[in-house]
Amino acid sequence: METKQQIRKQGLAARSNMPQILRRQYDSVICENLKAYVKQRGGEFLKRGAYGYYPHGSEVNLIGLYNWLLAQNIPMAFPRVFGEAMEFYQIPSMDAFETGAFGIQEPVFRSKQAGFNQAFCFVPGSVFDRSGNRYGYGKGYYDRYFGSHPGLYRIGVAYGIQVRAQIPCGQYDIKMHALMTEEGGYEICSY
Repeated sequence: METKQQIRKQGLAARSNMPQILRRQYDSVICENLKAYVKQRGGEFLKRGAYGYYPHGSEVNLIGLYNWLLAQNIPMAFPRVFGEAMEFYQIPSMDAFETGAFGIQEPVFRSKQAGFNQAFCFVPGSVFDRSGNRYGYGKGYYDRYFGSHPGLYRIGVAYGIQVRAQIPCGQYDIKMHALMTEEGGYEICSY
């Protein structure tokens, strides 16, 4: 049986080995799929705001979606890491970032901490399964954050090559409510 670390490594390698031109095409499709999804499901969630992630390395790039949400006057927040903790901070535009932990772009330090409840949260990962399980990068930042912020509607974002039928999960792994890839999206569990 494969270990969690082996599965994570395979998912990251599969994503990184995709040709960049194909990833950019898929990024555009995923952004359009998410726009349609949030228009359909948005309602009260979007009035409160949305949580995103700044793409790093070969992660799905959602900047097109974020610019669209900001143009709709939807408040947006992104994570900053402090030691073992992660918190989300609001940004006025996609220009309000600086290099932070692990070389990832984070909201500038003077940003206001976000407190959106019952909002969409777009979540990156290394591997997802069709039951809503997710592997991140092994540090547990998102699982800890979701454990203390259960009101967020968690949408896993990945390329289809990162999705498996099933992955083993632990007691601290928090499931996604939905998953979106270039192949489309589906709801896993209702909010």
